[in-house]
Order: sequence, then structure tokens, then C-alpha cells
Amino acid sequence: MLVVWHKLGAGELTAFNLMLAVLALLSITTGTLYQKRFVEPCDVRTANAVQLAAAFAVTAPFSLLEPAPIAWHGELLFAMVWSVLVLTLGGSSLLYLLIQRGAATRVTSLMYLVPPCTALMAGLLFGETLGGLVLPGLALTAVGVALVVKGQR
Repeated sequence: MLVVWHKLGAGELTAFNLMLAVLALLSITTGTLYQKRFVEPCDVRTANAVQLAAAFAVTAPFSLLEPAPIAWHGELLFAMVWSVLVLTLGGSSLLYLLIQRGAATRVTSLMYLVPPCTALMAGLLFGETLGGLVLPGLALTAVGVALVVKGQR
């Protein structure tokens, strides 16, 4: 909350989309704990294929609701390639491997580093200012994750 507090109500962040982000974090934490407890380790490529097929089946019908055609250009292609290869395949593969090889609580605690890392990247790449509560929020999050990871060893 400290990391994003300065944007709450500023048009960029609302209580509703913050609630969705918290729901997403809780969902991935629950899914990770479930997977570690009940799902047998499997090939990462197979797990990715199943996940992407399920996501495609759910989201493809929504693409028919989009009235505007895609305006293809280099920036869009780069963003799509980055999203598919690095974020989806790379991130999902890393998550599966971490779940299979480590404690689930250690893996899920790493998810809490996403908002602080995103805030730092936005500051470095896009010149966004880090508000007065952001830096203490970054430190608090890092210490919390470090305590969880260290405590699991």
C-alpha cells in the first residue's frame, strides 16, 4: 500500500483496480499453495501449454467483442513478443520450477516484490517520481520478504 498510496484516487489507481490487484495476488498465492500441495511435478513445457490453452479458451471469445482492427506496428510487435516470451513463458516457467524445487511460501512471498520493483522500474524508465512513502514501502516489503525467505531455510 505504501508503494502505490500516492496514486490512489489520482486517476491512475482507484480502490476498484487496487482491489483487483489484491485479488490477483491472493489468487496466485492460493494457486501456488494448491499446486505445491496437490499437483504432481510435471514438465514445465506441458504445464505452460495447458495454462496457455485454458487462457486462450477463456479469452478468445472476448476478442470477438472488439470492434476496432489491430494497428500493427513495431512497438506493438515488440510488446507482444516480450509479453509472450519473457513474461508469460519465462515467468510461468520460472514459477513452476520454483514451486517444484522450493517451499511454496517462499515462492509466493516473492510476488510481494512485484509492486516495489515495478515502481523502481517506472522511476528509472519513465521518470516517475517516487513519493515520500514509496521508499519506506520498498524497504518494508524487501525486509518482509527477506524474513519469510530466510525463515524457511
